[in-house]
Amino acid sequence: MRRLVVASAILATLLAMPLGSAAATANPSVATTDSDRATVALEYLLAAQKPNGSIDGTLGETADYVIAAAAAGYDPSTLHGCGADSGALSFIATASDADAAIADAAQTGKAILAVIAAGGDPASFRGRNLIARLNALYDATTGAYGDGSTYSQSFAILADVASGGSVPKPATDKLAALQDGDGSWNLGSAPVADGLGDTNSTAMALMALDVAGIGSADSKGLAYLKSQQQDDGGFLFAGMYGPPADPDSDALVIQAIVAAGGDPASTAWSQNSINVLDHLRAAQGADGGFVTPGWGESAFTTTEIPAALMRVPYGAPVHPIAGRSVPTSSCPTATPTATPTATPTASPTASPTPTPTPTARPTARPTARPTDQPASPSPADSIEPTPTPEPTATPTSAPTASPSERVAGSTAAPAAPGPGNSDPFVPPALLYGGAALAGLLIVVGGGWFLMTRPTKP
Repeated sequence: MRRLVVASAILATLLAMPLGSAAATANPSVATTDSDRATVALEYLLAAQKPNGSIDGTLGETADYVIAAAAAGYDPSTLHGCGADSGALSFIATASDADAAIADAAQTGKAILAVIAAGGDPASFRGRNLIARLNALYDATTGAYGDGSTYSQSFAILADVASGGSVPKPATDKLAALQDGDGSWNLGSAPVADGLGDTNSTAMALMALDVAGIGSADSKGLAYLKSQQQDDGGFLFAGMYGPPADPDSDALVIQAIVAAGGDPASTAWSQNSINVLDHLRAAQGADGGFVTPGWGESAFTTTEIPAALMRVPYGAPVHPIAGRSVPTSSCPTATPTATPTATPTASPTASPTPTPTPTARPTARPTARPTDQPASPSPADSIEPTPTPEPTATPTSAPTASPSERVAGSTAAPAAPGPGNSDPFVPPALLYGGAALAGLLIVVGGGWFLMTRPTKP
């Protein structure tokens, strides 16, 4: 279902490219370093973390979240969201026990990478031996891990190296043999015709082979990746699907370039003086999340990106600082309500006809009502206190800087009226009708567009 949603959304973008281009430049990141950008992205993810400790309830996204935090120097054991009942590592432990995960070399391999990034031992992870599980999926005859697909081979090899084990030569031979004639890799377990590969699979395969010390595929693989770079500096998922570029593909390509010893900020990885990092930075929303064109911000997209901003490929050493936690600026916090105090009642003055002075009515301070944090925050969701009206309200102090102020520079101002929007009571009916018709055509005829794009293992 997620693939269908993404597919339809990207087709919608193709029908409205000028609008998409304007949106991409409306909220440029002004954070001073990529480390800052990674931190604000992690704050966005912390707010999106579910009570069970997961990101979107999936092992793959949660493992990416853990790896991202460690790559940025944060302690993964502190990833408990905005008061989540369980941490990210606890969720990975539980989710790795599912039958589907136990039988999946890619998921098991990624879980091992997350445990290692957190400083744990995957051979003894909360009573589980993930290394033994991965080894049980290896077929020494064919060299295949699990189904022998690009992602299964890649994550298994990365996990073998990261855990200090030896990688079986048949396993790397199997992965190398999956390279297509044009230098790409695809999602499956056999080579395909030229033009049917994709950047994501290619980047994963190059990272795995490079970490295993096999660089013979780099030349053709990197040349294929370069052929998928767009004029805006970003990378396509696959040429057969066409533009636009997306931040997940940018992130994986950056990691592959670094793993091969290259510099993603160099002119070799630029188009029109715009490199892939420039394109990736421009995709960050005001609250830290990253935007997939036509789909919007999501934790799905954002989990993979902080590690790329930190130039850390899958399987590379990370150095989290023990006890260092991701800032909670994106979490909703209630402002305490001031306790009303009554003005003392004046004592009546003695006189032939005593008249008591009326008691003063207490005046309450306005309370700041926190905005509910949605499961997937959007750029417009910066949290600001909303005063409760009172007859005599005492001004409250200005709120602390939010992630939107740190990424976008300031709280977003209301959008200027666009064509047809000068009168709020006269909606652009033709535009809305056309958009609705286009959406219907997209859902009916375009759902296949990215059905082959993988969910995160």
